[in-house]
This record gives sequence, structure tokens and C-alpha cells, in this order.
Amino acid sequence: MKSPYRSVQRVYFDDLDALNILHNVRFLLFIERARGELFQALGFLWEHDVSVNPDKFHVVAEHHIRYLQPVRGEGELHIELTPIHLGTTSLVIAAQVRGKHGSEVYADSTTRLVRLDPATNTPCPWSERMRQQMGPMIGPPPPDPRAARAT
Repeated sequence: MKSPYRSVQRVYFDDLDALNILHNVRFLLFIERARGELFQALGFLWEHDVSVNPDKFHVVAEHHIRYLQPVRGEGELHIELTPIHLGTTSLVIAAQVRGKHGSEVYADSTTRLVRLDPATNTPCPWSERMRQQMGPMIGPPPPDPRAARAT
């Protein structure tokens, strides 16, 4: 699979605040949903037992997000995910929340996941299967959309 992974998420009325702007916490929800879709697309199914899918035992260790411009009203958003680092126990995925046609970037973020040993709850290495599936997707971080606007 190539980077970026793309997911379409729908903004509904109840995602909006009183000013008809997408509530800030919803950005994280859409990114999380897209990340779940990415793992599913790579064959890491959550319904599989941890003995079949040991990589599902991971946590979000860090999340950074920049809100670049408001999303107003209902409609579609496109979430683009690019894995940018696969370490021994951590995985960093960059995300951009884009408009339907891809030209507008509303937010960007990075999320660091850490794989845990289910018996000890301490960091442990990602499986070889994860490395084989995710490794080819590792790429550079997406360009900073603010820099593109400044030129």
C-alpha cells in the first residue's frame, strides 16, 4: 500500500458547535477512525485474538494537532495518513484533514503509537508482520500547508 492512506469522513450536524464550526475534538475522532481503517486495510483486524494480531495491543503515547482553519457546516472531509517513523516500539503517523477536493488543509497532526506487551503493559517491539506491512508506507512528513500559503 502506498502513502498517503486516504479516508473519507462525514461531518454531521451534531459534529458542529453553535457557530456551525466543526468542534475541535471531532478532528481527533476522524483521524482515529482513519487510522483504524488503515490498520484494517493492512490486515490487522481488531476482532482477531492478540495471538493472531499482537500489534493491536498499543496505546496513543502522544498526539499533536494544529488547527489551521475552521471547517464550516456539514459535508465530507478527507483524512490523509502518512506513517513517518517506525521504531522498535513506536510508530508515528502524520495526518492531514483536508476538504473534499483536497486543496484546503484544515488541520494537521502527528500521533505516536507505542506497542505494549499484554502481560506487562510495557513497550515491546512491533511484529515482523507490522514491519513488512507498514514499512513500505513510511515517507517524509507532508509539506506544511502554512508554508504553501505564504508563497
